[in-house]
Amino acid sequence: MTNTAPKNPLAPWKKGLIYFIVLGLSAVLIWTQLPQSPYPTDLNRVGAGKPAVVLIYDSNSAGGMMVMELLAPIRDEYGDQVEFLVASMGLPDGRNFAKHYGISSGAVVFFSADASQYFTVRAPESTEGLRKELKKAL
Repeated sequence: MTNTAPKNPLAPWKKGLIYFIVLGLSAVLIWTQLPQSPYPTDLNRVGAGKPAVVLIYDSNSAGGMMVMELLAPIRDEYGDQVEFLVASMGLPDGRNFAKHYGISSGAVVFFSADASQYFTVRAPESTEGLRKELKKAL
């Protein structure tokens, strides 16, 4: 006859420690996935003394969100030197801005510090490409 004694269950403090670690790691993962601070939509900042990068964004289009992800690392690098703004197609100012420049969601307009239009990039494909264009603008 074999001895089939039940195994010792985990001590309550060990269970608590495991739950604490799992919850802590989950919280860290969720925190790192949260979006950065939102992009300002105040287009009056264009020409306010700093160069500006304006993303045309339409929440009904995937193009704007993809470009916003491409801009995130550049914003981290140049945020103190350049205004990063969004012209939201959901707001009258954003629609007027896009109409004025003849562009749609996912386009990026680079402005000099005095608000003269520098150039427009339509549907950029990479962060590196945007970085090169920004360096030209600066």
